[in-house]
Amino acid sequence: MNFQQGRLYLEDLFRENNFIQYVEKHEKHAVQKVVETCKNGSHISISFPGYKAKISGGKIVYDFRVDIAKSGVHTALSHSNIIVDIYNKTACGKMDEKQLMRALLEFAEHGNIDADKLKKTLVYAPIAPNSDILKKAEQAHLELKKKYNRPGNNFDLTVEELFKSLKWIVLQEDINYPISLNYEGRRMPFARYIEAVYSAKKDGHDLGEVIKRALSHTRPKPWPEIDYSFLAKIK
Repeated sequence: MNFQQGRLYLEDLFRENNFIQYVEKHEKHAVQKVVETCKNGSHISISFPGYKAKISGGKIVYDFRVDIAKSGVHTALSHSNIIVDIYNKTACGKMDEKQLMRALLEFAEHGNIDADKLKKTLVYAPIAPNSDILKKAEQAHLELKKKYNRPGNNFDLTVEELFKSLKWIVLQEDINYPISLNYEGRRMPFARYIEAVYSAKKDGHDLGEVIKRALSHTRPKPWPEIDYSFLAKIK
């Protein structure tokens, strides 16, 4: 299922499960649906409507939460959690940054996942984010008066879990900020994911900076050190 198919799937799912009616009644996370099952038995699900869901000026804001059920733990995942996981895989798990960037760029364009191929290509030493990384993520959120979902980074996501969960997370951007209407859509999070890889291996930028750029309600200026031309291929 590519990104376009995923968007249509979500829109149908919302219609079939009374998203608008729940928003009108101010009921949050009334419905939860599993959207991915990984080979290790973990599940990726979406829960809706989210706290930011609303109807404004006749337009529906489709806010929803992406959750993972893994090893007896059920927690939400956000852009920040994905950024931390990507950073950690590169900085501590010794995943090859060029291979990871290549995989992210290919995935950003279409959204199709070949979990077996990714696992063979993106070899690394699985390790949960350490306290230093978690503190940096926490501090970035505190500086912007945001809440950090620390449980979402208490473990390492497998490569399959990472790509399958981030797929549904970025789809929220595509639905609410369509690229066809000159919004950023999923271009925004993928730019931040690439920056996470870069900052894990290069000096000059750090994890906290990437997270704050992801949480910003503006369009952050591109870093001159990174080639963002790949964003034009994301439709």
